[in-house]
Amino acid sequence: MGFLNRLFGKSSSKKETEKPEKQTTENTPTFEPIKTELELLERYVALGFEKQIDFSELIEGRSWDADLTRGTITFGEDMEFPIQIIGSFSYSVNTWLWAWANSQSNLPENLMVDAKKLKAYGVQHKIDQLRTPEYTIKQDDLHRLGLIAVGMFNADGYYFADYGSGIMLMTVKSEEIRKNRKIGHYRIFTTFPQVISNFNLDHKNAFIAYLKAKGYQIEEKENQIIGTKGSDRCVAILDQSHRITNLEG
Repeated sequence: MGFLNRLFGKSSSKKETEKPEKQTTENTPTFEPIKTELELLERYVALGFEKQIDFSELIEGRSWDADLTRGTITFGEDMEFPIQIIGSFSYSVNTWLWAWANSQSNLPENLMVDAKKLKAYGVQHKIDQLRTPEYTIKQDDLHRLGLIAVGMFNADGYYFADYGSGIMLMTVKSEEIRKNRKIGHYRIFTTFPQVISNFNLDHKNAFIAYLKAKGYQIEEKENQIIGTKGSDRCVAILDQSHRITNLEG
C-alpha cells in the first residue's frame, strides 16, 4: 500500500474539542443490501479511488488543522472543508475504534452521523466490520474503510489525521473539492489498473460498479465487459477467474 500511503498520508496537528455549532448533513442515498465488507469495497472502491487522487492533488504539500467546534478541517490558510469522523486507529495496539464507540473523546454528535449510519447498516446486514466497536486491524486496511465511507455517503475524499498516538479517519465534502475533479472518459484507463494493483478483490464486480457509478451502460459478452456512454466506449477482457487482462478504449 505504499502508493496509497504516499497519496493519502498523514501529518501532525492540534485539535479543538469545544461544544460544536449546529451542522447539517446532506441526505444519503438508499443503500442496496450487501452482505460483506468486501462487497462494499467492490461497490465503491474505484470511484472513491478516483476522487481520492484528485483530493490529494488539491491539498498536496499543505499542513492541516481540525476544528471540532466548527466541524471542519483546514489545509493551509485558504481551504476549509466540513468533516465527518468515521473512527480512529491506535498505533500502540493496532486497533480500529469506531467514532460512535469512542466514549472517552466526547466527539460531537453531529460529526458522527455517517459513522452511526455505517453501524446501523452493519447491524441490519450482519457485517461485523461495521458493527463491532473495536477490533484489530492493519493500518493499510484503513483505506478500505475510507473508500467505503466515501462511496456510501457520496463524500469527496477522506483524510488520515495523525494526532501522535494514532490516526483519525475523516471524510470531507465540499463543492471546492468537486471543482477539482477530473471526470473524463480516459480516467477509467489510469484509475482502474491502480485499483486492482492495490486491492485484492473481484475485478469484474468492481469494474461494473465503477462504470455504473460513472453513468455507463453495461453489456456483458462471454469474457468481456463493455461500457458505453454516448460516444465513449471501453472494453474489459477477463480471464476465467474474473481478472481483467486487458482494458481497451
